[in-house]
Amino acid sequence: MFWVLAANVVRAGTFFAIPVLIAWITGPVELGLAQIAYGVYAIALTFVGLGTKSAVLQHPDANATYLSSVFYVNVLSGMATGAAVALAAPWLAAIGHSDPRLILAFRWMGLVCVVSSLTLVQSALLARRLAFRALSMAELAGLAAAVLAGLAVAAAGGRFSALAAAAAAHVVVSSAAVWVAGRWRPLLRFSASEARQALRFGVTATAASFVNSLAGQFERFLLSSLFGPAALGFYGAARNVNRDALRNLMRVSDEILLPGLASLGGQKHRARGYYLQALRFEFLTFAPAAVFIAVFARDLILLVYGPSWLPAAPLVQLLTPLVLFTITNHTIGAVFLSAGRPDVQLRWSLLSIPLVGIYVAAGAKWGLSGAVASLSALEVVGWSISHAMANKLIGLPFRQFARTFVTPLAVIAAFGAVLAGARHAAAPVSPSWPVLAAWGLAALALYAAVLHAADRRLSREYWGALVDVLRSRSAAAREPRS
Repeated sequence: MFWVLAANVVRAGTFFAIPVLIAWITGPVELGLAQIAYGVYAIALTFVGLGTKSAVLQHPDANATYLSSVFYVNVLSGMATGAAVALAAPWLAAIGHSDPRLILAFRWMGLVCVVSSLTLVQSALLARRLAFRALSMAELAGLAAAVLAGLAVAAAGGRFSALAAAAAAHVVVSSAAVWVAGRWRPLLRFSASEARQALRFGVTATAASFVNSLAGQFERFLLSSLFGPAALGFYGAARNVNRDALRNLMRVSDEILLPGLASLGGQKHRARGYYLQALRFEFLTFAPAAVFIAVFARDLILLVYGPSWLPAAPLVQLLTPLVLFTITNHTIGAVFLSAGRPDVQLRWSLLSIPLVGIYVAAGAKWGLSGAVASLSALEVVGWSISHAMANKLIGLPFRQFARTFVTPLAVIAAFGAVLAGARHAAAPVSPSWPVLAAWGLAALALYAAVLHAADRRLSREYWGALVDVLRSRSAAAREPRS
């Protein structure tokens, strides 16, 4: 967890800084185009490998022929996806009002899809051994290359194309590092039966992943078509401040939960305890951050983006309920796949697309703010359905699931109320990073006090777990070389 956390903190910072840089050197329209480019890219990546990485993770006894067959399937699917994205670039650009800059970006993404397919087996094997140090070091190397490549292209005058250059550098360098660290090489063997076995699981997982990704990006496309790229730019700025920033940090549990739950196999009792403890600690970690961002939304927008982006501040606050739902809801994919039930994930993903459309349509007549408020508030429907489906697979009664969050919810509510009251009562001060840092330290002390007062045992367990994560970096077992 330490190494995954370290890599994802850097990743979250990098992915937070990129839209901010675009906002400073361009404007809302360009940031809206970047949101569209990222949405298409995220959807395209779901087809790279056809879900076979999850099949390798879930397969406890994969032999050399099976792994080699999966590798060659990955290469073919990556090439096909990359070619499809590159050839369809003019039609895809029409989503962003046919801006020619998107065509170049999509063609770069085609290359990225091909390269990323070459290391799916290696990364799955490393994750299955819980070798997250090697994976995190590869990710850090890729992020460093992305920053350097993006800055170089931007300095040469290619402001929007710097995004594509950064994405390509990230994938090339991180893939090369995983190839070296994985120490696995494909054999010149291919078994159609082994490939079919992986694809039977993987294709369903890919369909679920594709639909889930489409549902996640659908709001971007929908908001752009309803209100234009500039409105999407403000929404993207707001989303970058809270939802995307925290979601990048939540990748820690995404990467650990699936192999962790898969390793428990059919031990549902242990799986339930493991899952609930992970959810509770994750909520205790990210919920106060979401509340702090909501209370200081105006200050953050002024400091990060500047006064011309102030219309994004109310959107940050309106997105806060959605962020709180996401803190627990993003984990359900690990439950579906570890139980070998991508078909259940697919059913949920298919249901989530019309829900997003209904949410946005319900508030669209009140403009962008109404659509965002509706999207955020009505997510309680999707949250309830998805958890009911996931909890059933591990035999987790909803009453037991809900009891897990009674104390954390009370702590967050009390913390938010006191913090908002203190911020409102404080004398108006021009926002600055030192002032915001001081508020952050005060908020951390307040949160620790509220948690301790509400449940001393939970407080000791939570802070003790954080200390364990930091200490565990020196106690990691050596990776087997075979």
